[in-house]
Amino acid sequence: MKLSQKISTQISLLATQIIIVVIILYILYAANFDGKIFVYVIIPMFIVLVLPTAYIHYDYYNHGRNYNYDINDKGIIQFKKDKSVKYDRANFKKIKLYMSGTRLIGSVVKNFPFEDYYYAKIITFEGEEIIISCLFSKKIDQLLLSLYSEVPLTKMKCFYPLIQTK
Repeated sequence: MKLSQKISTQISLLATQIIIVVIILYILYAANFDGKIFVYVIIPMFIVLVLPTAYIHYDYYNHGRNYNYDINDKGIIQFKKDKSVKYDRANFKKIKLYMSGTRLIGSVVKNFPFEDYYYAKIITFEGEEIIISCLFSKKIDQLLLSLYSEVPLTKMKCFYPLIQTK
């Protein structure tokens, strides 16, 4: 399966974000842009809901912007511009999935828009790390589990899953 950062995946992840911005704009319109509404409602909503999601989306996009992947049952081929690196599944030491608690338990109800974001870190026996975020596929966890079920998989709960590299 070939994976790349597609605009459709990004828009589907940003759907909650877009809805929040529309609600904020509607509140501004309905309140006739009252200064008190702006200070007490709009700014806190923007700080708590919009900024964190925009930052995590940028982090995921920036980390994976030059990469494409070909994932199959034999391993992973990572493409970056003109170069490609092949990782054999026998060299996978462990897979770590970094996700929010609500995603971890499979909850449909989310508290924050950034709770849909998560990433997988595949660690090889040589110590190399392959990081694939949900911008490549919203079901990367299921894909890796189905292809590499013999590799130990750990789900790491984190409130705000920014990509961490060595």
